[in-house]
Amino acid sequence: MSEKKVRKLENFDDLFGMDNSADNQENNERNEIVLSMLVPFENHPFRLYEGKKLDDMAESIRENGIINPIIVRPKADNLFEILSGHNRVNAAKIAGLDRIPAIIKEGLSDAEAKIIVTDTNFMQRSVADMLPSELAKSLKMQLEACKEAKQKQELIKEVENTENLHENNSSDMSALLEHKGKSVEKIADKNKMSRANIQRYIRLNNLLKGLLDRVDDERIGLYPAVSLSYLQQDEQLMVIETIEEKSYKIDMKKAETMRTISESSGLTHEKVVTILSGDYGNKKKAEKLTAIKLKPKLIWKFFNPEQKQTEIEEIIEKALAMYFERLEEIG
Repeated sequence: MSEKKVRKLENFDDLFGMDNSADNQENNERNEIVLSMLVPFENHPFRLYEGKKLDDMAESIRENGIINPIIVRPKADNLFEILSGHNRVNAAKIAGLDRIPAIIKEGLSDAEAKIIVTDTNFMQRSVADMLPSELAKSLKMQLEACKEAKQKQELIKEVENTENLHENNSSDMSALLEHKGKSVEKIADKNKMSRANIQRYIRLNNLLKGLLDRVDDERIGLYPAVSLSYLQQDEQLMVIETIEEKSYKIDMKKAETMRTISESSGLTHEKVVTILSGDYGNKKKAEKLTAIKLKPKLIWKFFNPEQKQTEIEEIIEKALAMYFERLEEIG
């Protein structure tokens, strides 16, 4: 049985026309570096191996050595920043090595370094292997790198423009209701991400950790998460506290309702609870039912035209109070 080929995500080089491939040998120096001289890339967006996966890599290194060199760039104090190979470095330490083969990239800008960090991970992993939070952080890092490099500014503006983010055809929307499963398979099968999809994942960076974690473990779908990303941070905190306390689920309708209210009048804790509990629509209906009109014939049976509306309402209220008190006494 042949192994199923997992297609990789198209990287930003293809979208933005940037040529910063780690395979470019210009300004590359191959060397062996002492492990203690290595420091991780700041704000590295990807999960690192743990447990059995890390142990298996360490065992492979013991048996076969480091096949692919890591990629680093020089830093101050004779240190080197890891751009590609964080897992290999950790596994090499477990395997008992004291140094590791590396490609030293001289004269890199921060933008070029960010592109190498994300591109090498995109080339080595499929979208299905990435958490939404990883994809969100890495795409944002790529976008920032392109802005720093001042390349393809028109495309960058288009990606950053989220004004019409929800205006998509039905097939595109249905594919985004979940970040795992079918939606990821469709993206992988196409071997690319549309700019709209890139926009959505970048929006996730506006979520607080309590919500982003729920996107990662599939308790909140991607599309509802995008709507939640427009809430203010204090509003997001109210949502987190409410779903932790009550175990409410968040679907697209609830997320969009909260976003609409947030942008119009602002969310309160009471509104958040009402929406997440599913009572918001019922409450609106109940409010409509309270607007009861009495027939003029009934009004004039007990009141005269000279009486004011406020006086009539007060009398009706007192009469009803007496009526229900009498019912309680009888019952």
